[in-house]
Amino acid sequence: MNCPPKKFIFLYYIINLAVIDSLTGHTIGRVIDLAASLKEMYPKVTGLIMRDRKNNRKIYLPWGSVKMLVEEKGIFIENFPAVAQEGFNPAENEILLKETFWDKQIVDIHGSKVVRVNDLHLLKEGLSLWVVHMDIGITGLLRRLGVSKVFEFMIKLVSSYEIKDRIISWKYVQPINGPIGADALSLKVHHSRLAELHPADIADILIDLGTEERLNILKSMDKVTAANTIQELPLKIRLQVAELLDQKLLVEIINEMAIDEAVDLFSQMPIKKMNLLFTRLPPEKVTQILNLLGHANDIAGSIMNTDFICIRQTMSAAEALEKTKKESSRKKESYYIYVLDDLDSLVGVVTLQQLLIMPPEKIISEFMRKRIAKVKIKTKINDVAEVFYKYDFTVVPVIDKLGKIQGIITMKDAFESVFHQIRKKTEQTQ
Repeated sequence: MNCPPKKFIFLYYIINLAVIDSLTGHTIGRVIDLAASLKEMYPKVTGLIMRDRKNNRKIYLPWGSVKMLVEEKGIFIENFPAVAQEGFNPAENEILLKETFWDKQIVDIHGSKVVRVNDLHLLKEGLSLWVVHMDIGITGLLRRLGVSKVFEFMIKLVSSYEIKDRIISWKYVQPINGPIGADALSLKVHHSRLAELHPADIADILIDLGTEERLNILKSMDKVTAANTIQELPLKIRLQVAELLDQKLLVEIINEMAIDEAVDLFSQMPIKKMNLLFTRLPPEKVTQILNLLGHANDIAGSIMNTDFICIRQTMSAAEALEKTKKESSRKKESYYIYVLDDLDSLVGVVTLQQLLIMPPEKIISEFMRKRIAKVKIKTKINDVAEVFYKYDFTVVPVIDKLGKIQGIITMKDAFESVFHQIRKKTEQTQ
């Protein structure tokens, strides 16, 4: 019984395959690469490059001259040597698959990181071949090293774990940056797919892209996602983005940024640029930014965020939860809710989890935590970091001389400030 022909084949199995003259049956060379056109949705193979057996030259053969492709045996060519062309003179949008993609970088939407292309997965229909997947898994690498079968056998001896190919569909990726086939070529997920990633993951992607591509992706995002992503970029790149983005769009994005992140950005801007943006931002936002910019850069007030949620100690759990729901979409931190007395002094803290599980009629003062780890506006940042070490909090409130809450500091912001020299050095290498 004949086995049905395989529908898919990895590029690895074609590279180094014998090229055979169908008329004489003699091997005339070995495949060193495949050429493909990017004109269709999936790149279609248009030719092959072989190393001539006689004189070691690179020869291009159009795919139309292929009479038969027999895996593990060879590719049979008609009309050789009439169809042979020395060297490779690519047509428009034509690329070499191995040269262009093997060991190059690709953004993996599932792993949210830049990974290496180890192989290409080709769809085979008759003699036609299309690139349909990128292989980014360990199996592709093991296949190329020639140890995949040995490795699989050893794994099966010690466990029931099954090694599977890790592939990404071509429709989720596209070439970017510079001329096709350049060494700088990388791949990215289509813009519409980036919204599925965490902003920190998107920022990692943008760091690896060119300036123009970076800006295009940010422009394609909704304002909230763009704001959250910019906040995760190194300061040097944030400033570059702020300089190159359309001013109207930049204002809309800044308006969605956490206030402390906006302050970080403005603190490094030229005065002229900063004042121009202030004329377009809402007055209340400008006031908040100016107030924070006025603090020395080594005290708690300089890194605090003024977006937080407060409730009254006389409220019921139901009332407090309703207020939290209304404000949480506009606040960076909504897990801890701060409790005020009638004089607006900070007297306690509750968590969102407590509000969800408490009986609706329960009064806040009855279950709030009264002992609060807090710092003052002029507390040195190093001392703020020590508070995080000492207490089991991820956020610490900042109070003024009268005990009124003025802002909050996250653990991330505190430690980034303490180790700002390390961060600065890291960003300079990116």
